[in-house]
Amino acid sequence: MKWLTVAGIFVAIGYAAHQAGSQLARLEVERLEANLQRSLATQRDLEQRNRDLQAERDTARTALAALRQRYDREVPQGDMAQLVARLRERLDAGLTPARMSDVIARAEPASRCDGPVVSRRFRIGIGPRGAEDDSTSFAEGMITVRAVAPATATDLNAATTVTFAGLGVEGGSATMTGLPAEASLMLGNTELRLVVGPSGVPGFAAASLTTCRPR
Repeated sequence: MKWLTVAGIFVAIGYAAHQAGSQLARLEVERLEANLQRSLATQRDLEQRNRDLQAERDTARTALAALRQRYDREVPQGDMAQLVARLRERLDAGLTPARMSDVIARAEPASRCDGPVVSRRFRIGIGPRGAEDDSTSFAEGMITVRAVAPATATDLNAATTVTFAGLGVEGGSATMTGLPAEASLMLGNTELRLVVGPSGVPGFAAASLTTCRPR
């Protein structure tokens, strides 16, 4: 009987130990499963984030390509960039968009300037009243050129004001300061190019007229 009691005690102890071990094992399995689920959830989040980043990258690349195409299409380059820069300079200088548009509309292809060159030398008038011989003319007097400089001028070339007047001059006359000075006069399809510059003789200017025709 005593032996049976001792055996029962050992059996109870063994059962209790088994139950405790099983409980610990179950808890460890549950902990590991929970860790695994968290790891899987983290992996899914990272994979989704990676897909989102790839989608953002693809969207950015598409937007960049579109921006480059728009830049190439809308932003002038080369000769066109120089033309736009020159237009901006003239607009900043006071020319109106309507005036610039009119000039561009009347522009013609490059001309062939192989006509005879007619040259004149004349005196530069000094002071507000100038001089009697401070002008010259072309085309049988239909185009006149006058040059006047202030009496206080120290650099005659820079201070000389040249006035072009007559046939083909828009508005009847055009004035510019500094030598050389150039003017382009249109008579139908014929372009007359007038250039006034230093003559090499002190106090005198040289004017030349060249006839140009469309190519």
